[in-house]
Amino acid sequence: MIFLLLLSLVNVTVGPGWSDPIVVTEEPNSTHPVQYISMDQDGRFHMFWADYQLDPRIGYKVFLLDGTTVVPDTMVSRDTTSGYLSWPVVLSDSLMAFWREYNPVYYCIRSLEDGGEITPATHLFTEYTNLPYIRACPDSLGRLHVLRNIGQDVRYAVWTPAPGSGFIEEYTWMIPEAWIIGMLLVDGDRVHLILGDGWQTYMYMQYDLEGNITVPLYDFTNDVGDMARYPGLAVDSNGDLIVVGRVGISGYPSRYGFWRLNGRTGDLEIEKWLVVSESPDMVVSTMMDLLPFPGNEEFYLVWVDGGWQKILWYIVMDNDGSLLVEPTAAYDHGDEDPEQLANVDGVVDSEGNLYVIYGQGEEEPIFGRYPTFGWFNAASLGLEEEESSNQGTALTIVEPSCNPFCGSVEFLVTGRAVSELSVYDITGRLVAEIPVNDGVGVWDGGGFSGVKLPSGVYTVSGGESCEPAVVTLLDE
Repeated sequence: MIFLLLLSLVNVTVGPGWSDPIVVTEEPNSTHPVQYISMDQDGRFHMFWADYQLDPRIGYKVFLLDGTTVVPDTMVSRDTTSGYLSWPVVLSDSLMAFWREYNPVYYCIRSLEDGGEITPATHLFTEYTNLPYIRACPDSLGRLHVLRNIGQDVRYAVWTPAPGSGFIEEYTWMIPEAWIIGMLLVDGDRVHLILGDGWQTYMYMQYDLEGNITVPLYDFTNDVGDMARYPGLAVDSNGDLIVVGRVGISGYPSRYGFWRLNGRTGDLEIEKWLVVSESPDMVVSTMMDLLPFPGNEEFYLVWVDGGWQKILWYIVMDNDGSLLVEPTAAYDHGDEDPEQLANVDGVVDSEGNLYVIYGQGEEEPIFGRYPTFGWFNAASLGLEEEESSNQGTALTIVEPSCNPFCGSVEFLVTGRAVSELSVYDITGRLVAEIPVNDGVGVWDGGGFSGVKLPSGVYTVSGGESCEPAVVTLLDE
């Protein structure tokens, strides 16, 4: 069966810089063509997908860049009807997946080190919901921040993993004005939430890590059209939130909207149209993924066209929403009939290379969509040449007065002058900024909210042409 499918891939038109696509499962999925990938530090790809071997089950496998299997196709759900697979979550050295078994929610944990089972399919709770998904994002304290629906109520909660017994819910809140769970993203000591009141608006609110509201809920899209439920979120190098979502406007082509919100205040800074459908060759859809380059200065947006569903498109943009690469076909399956692409998920490595997984439809020898893998070489964009123009600039050197520290620390800044230093946690998120006066910056260990950050390792930098300092913050 795989041999026959590989023959059909011969007619795929591959975009510049992209690899040939590879089918990475032995069997297709069918009614829920959903697949997600994560990448470990050794360059292996961990994939969860729905409808394992044409049954409503959840599958898992690990493979290499060339498609070589490391962990074979494995059913990780119970052997009963399971579906509505949610985005997996990377927490420390493990990978979590959540799904529904009819109404009950189950989860499992696999090791990022070797793909082995850490926690088998385990029951979490049984509650009715009109949207059966879990949206979760880890923080620097090893907890999960979670959005989910209970009935039509939207709940935001913080869970602490309890090995062998699921999670301990530290606190939970209902958000009265919202009934669509939307998406969330944890950035340092800030928790960004994008919620919906139906199909018309995106609403934003922000919490700190302890559950205090730092930006009250408000509508930042002003009813511009019908908003897709699950937008793409990313944080730029300044700590501002980037939101991209599909907007349907009656009588006009659908399009992707771009919004940038100030990461501290939540204020809307930029609102613009990013991509407008050009039917029938290109139609924007809800099947998309937004992914930042290393450094969070540029971003990929990749999507399956919502018309023919035969082309995987991508763009590259900056944090102002300006296109660095116009809409370009990555994989064009238009000459393969019948074909029907569905859903796309991706990951970016430390070099800026983009790796994607999407569902490729087939009717022969059996109907289904096969998880199909491909990758893009970021060097083909030529962005490195642009960055090299800074090589003649004098370096900023940041030196701490003591390391580790528990109260406050001074940073001596020499070389190229800067007025501000940026502090990043171990995930690369901007968590604080330090003003510099007369070549000296003082940090008390606090984040943007004024609350002292958790103990751990932080990087303090003065920008691109900078030799940063790595310091360890200790509890007092």
